[in-house]
Amino acid sequence: MLPFASFLWPLSWFDEGLLLAVATGNMLQIIEAHLNWPVYADVFEHPPPRLASRRPIWSDTTSVDTIMQWRENWSSAFVVIHTIVTDPTVRQPGFDLPRHTWSLINCFRTGQGPCCANLHKWGLVQSPSRDCGQRQTMNHIVDMCPLTKFEGGLNLLYEVDDDTVIWLESTATAALTK
Repeated sequence: MLPFASFLWPLSWFDEGLLLAVATGNMLQIIEAHLNWPVYADVFEHPPPRLASRRPIWSDTTSVDTIMQWRENWSSAFVVIHTIVTDPTVRQPGFDLPRHTWSLINCFRTGQGPCCANLHKWGLVQSPSRDCGQRQTMNHIVDMCPLTKFEGGLNLLYEVDDDTVIWLESTATAALTK
């Protein structure tokens, strides 16, 4: 699995066809390595297709450069954090943190998380505002709120140093759980 699969942002650049092609290629390589499997004859010694509309998995065995395709999809898509994550095939800073902390970082990176604005939009709370009186979005918590602002903003939060982890585990968690 590629390291960015655990990110929570909307995957507008995500290509299911690419994943299917990679999975099919991997499966065909395994079958090809086992000449004695009954499925080997079905895949590699098959009769010609009788119906033009049928497209068996072995009909397209062109190899796919997955990494290049991911990079191309990423650079051509509109993604909110495009300027922060320049290469989605590289593990992002903080990937080795505990799951809760990693998920929380990604909530702030994507702007999607359990803040009052989202909870209000989903009908789970009465008001989109919190203690400071302003609309509480994930961006507001990091960049603007006088009670929770992270010095350095989202760009420094992305670097995931010790101050980031302390802020996430104390201030950010407290702001989201009130």
